[in-house]
Amino acid sequence: MVPFRLTFTLSRRQRLAVELMPWLPAIAASLGFTIGAAFLATNASPRFLLLLLIPPVVYRGLIAFVFDLVVRGGLPVEVSVDEAHCEIATRGSRRTFALAGIFQVFKAGETWTVLHLDGSVLTIPANAVTREQIDYLRSFTQRAASARVEPQS
Repeated sequence: MVPFRLTFTLSRRQRLAVELMPWLPAIAASLGFTIGAAFLATNASPRFLLLLLIPPVVYRGLIAFVFDLVVRGGLPVEVSVDEAHCEIATRGSRRTFALAGIFQVFKAGETWTVLHLDGSVLTIPANAVTREQIDYLRSFTQRAASARVEPQS
């Protein structure tokens, strides 16, 4: 079974479900700040409209994400798994993590999600991966769980 390689494209909806969650606090803060600046601009002085330039500067990563999501849409992903590591390559970025750090593998709708201890989240469309490959990734979660449960002498 090992090694294996997967190549797939995440749709806009799949990307939004995974990549938007870390930005929710920034979106809430920007919304509150914008409402406050608009209130001050209408009730105190139009100069407060200049404050509306701050959120796009501070959260430029969010602006870049939204632009990329609208313009490009799908995200091509290449996953390479060997005996001990998983490497994920997307447009211009490459991440590697140890398979021993996988603590959860679950299916939600039409995608499989792999969670890692370092905070990495890998989303794989169900039609892009075989059952044997998922079972291999799940075996690492079972090994980690059995290591935590072993009785101490």
